[in-house]
Amino acid sequence: MFKLINGIYYSEHDLDLDHERILQEVIDSRNKPEEGSHYSRPHQNDVKDMHHTFYEDTNLHDKTYLTMKNSVNSIVEDIFGANRMETEEIWGHIIPPEEQTMIHDHGDMFNDSLGLSWVYYPHAPKNAGNLCFMTNSGTNNFIYQTQQKKGKLFLFSNYLMHFTPRNASKIDRISVSGNFLATNFLKNELLQDSEYENPFWLYHGKK
Repeated sequence: MFKLINGIYYSEHDLDLDHERILQEVIDSRNKPEEGSHYSRPHQNDVKDMHHTFYEDTNLHDKTYLTMKNSVNSIVEDIFGANRMETEEIWGHIIPPEEQTMIHDHGDMFNDSLGLSWVYYPHAPKNAGNLCFMTNSGTNNFIYQTQQKKGKLFLFSNYLMHFTPRNASKIDRISVSGNFLATNFLKNELLQDSEYENPFWLYHGKK
């Protein structure tokens, strides 16, 4: 489950979902937007700058949002226990052929937000590009390429830099991403965790 990258870890999990249905629902959320109970991302038509990272994103329909929330929450609770992480946002991600995702992280530069990020792939087209993580040691940068697989969930630090290379397939590369924030309950546990036994430190490294 846990994979080591230059001193910190990410984890891989297989989700038991109807991947084809999720795939179609992400496409539908772009083509047939609906008003919903959450607002994780604006609709593409509302993003005027095509270079903005939100241009690639789509706000999911409620049924897809809840399916993904419940499925990923179950994984996170198995790792941390209940009431340690809470969902902040979940969105779809659509990358057309010959396009790519720039290097970025999901952390908040203005707040020291303790949390985790994730990405799930409802399909894995050949040559569509794998998720890549980037870390550094001193002045050296290290890039670790994961192996994309249908139904795979990747869970990682919200401050871990990552990107996907150019989509060299003939179809859109589609994924679903989300962010968790640590609850006050978990934050208090971490403050008292002098032995670094909490799995949170695997994802973020020991302070």
